[in-house]
Amino acid sequence: MTTVLSPHILFGSSKPFVPPAWTTTDDRIRGGASISHLDPLPNNCARFYGHLDTSTLGGAGFASQFSPEDGSWDLSAYDGIELEFQEGDGKVYTFILKDEEMSGKRDDGREKAVISWEVEFRAGQREEEEKEEGDGSEAIKKEKSAPTRVWVPWEDFKATYRGKEKKDAGELKTGEVKRVGIMMRSYFGMQEGDFDIELKSILARKLTDGDEARRASVLMRNFQVSISGSTDEETQRSNGERKKGWLEFFFGPLYGFTTITA
Repeated sequence: MTTVLSPHILFGSSKPFVPPAWTTTDDRIRGGASISHLDPLPNNCARFYGHLDTSTLGGAGFASQFSPEDGSWDLSAYDGIELEFQEGDGKVYTFILKDEEMSGKRDDGREKAVISWEVEFRAGQREEEEKEEGDGSEAIKKEKSAPTRVWVPWEDFKATYRGKEKKDAGELKTGEVKRVGIMMRSYFGMQEGDFDIELKSILARKLTDGDEARRASVLMRNFQVSISGSTDEETQRSNGERKKGWLEFFFGPLYGFTTITA
């Protein structure tokens, strides 16, 4: 008899997102004006929402929430992470894993940076529906969000340091995951304004043969927006010239992902 390994729930379902409170890391630490929140909802769901400001930092911006520092998970028996969203706004988000302890505080009180393991995905799909009003002569197009699950195998996570890919980082230590986070980035004007998604669960899962068959049958979306200098110069630039130094934090390639529409 084959034993099926049950999913390991990090947040959601039987484990609430909060309390304890998550840590807010927005671009206000860099002088920006973006803001994010993560609030509890019924059934142990959570709402990640806020406003991404791109005017203060000349097109740049980010807003993020990270799980408490006292968490630690051995996920080495699993094949990857599954995220489930009850509602999504159709925007691109970054999901982050950290497998190192935070390395203390800088002189200005901010946390010293450690390597992040990231993947980008679109939260929800925007679908258009037409609704007739009055005598039917006027059709109104309305966007609605579809519930979404995102499956991310370990190999799809990319190591970054301050937003730049770090190719010599080795491998993600799946047996020593310390924190998880979710971020909204502007990509220099590609995204801005209000954002809002409802998180249902974050869990590690071992795939079965049935899962593999299901993955093969769903729509595969390779959302690949390159913001490297060799592909899309306009995306690289904000107010005329590309920013250097710490603004590299806002950059990072968008990697492929798989969505399963419930």
